[in-house]
Amino acid sequence: MNKEKRSYIRIYDRILLRHQRLSPEEFEQRVQEYQEGKDQPWIDPIRPPGEVRKLESLLKKLRERDRDLAGIMELLHQKMDRILIHLLGPECLKGFREVEANLSAGGIRIPLNEEVKEGEIFELDLGLLPEWSFMRTYGEVVRVEEGRTGEKEVAFRFIWITEGDQDRLVQHIFRQQVLQLQASRRIKRLKTD
Repeated sequence: MNKEKRSYIRIYDRILLRHQRLSPEEFEQRVQEYQEGKDQPWIDPIRPPGEVRKLESLLKKLRERDRDLAGIMELLHQKMDRILIHLLGPECLKGFREVEANLSAGGIRIPLNEEVKEGEIFELDLGLLPEWSFMRTYGEVVRVEEGRTGEKEVAFRFIWITEGDQDRLVQHIFRQQVLQLQASRRIKRLKTD
């Protein structure tokens, strides 16, 4: 196993997760289908992939002109997503479960209640909260450890993720870090007051 030094910032976060074990042949077949345009790697339980990319493009243009208005539009979009998910019910999130994850742009560590071996490949569907941003990645198991609750703590290195999804993941991690820093500062102020 390659013991390369970590080069990504990591956070602990609650995410939605759906996973499926793949053989190396199945993984290669899926990537080939993406490359040939026969299938698309974008997943979203409440809207088609083209709509997600179009919205992101429009928000990016708006952000260049008016950051405040773009921020308001993003908040409204998140609220609409929550309403849609509530109206559609749990069926739209079929197969997803909420987990605590150690997350970076290069990989993820999650609890799994199944036997897993180093080198295995998984299709990992991630839902980032509170953005309700969904992405499909593929990860190779690089480490398996006994977790605190009896589940296995499984570390994956992303072996395939779209560039746009990786950018969204980096932005999410940055936003979560800012929120965590603000919370820790508030706690410090409360202790000193």
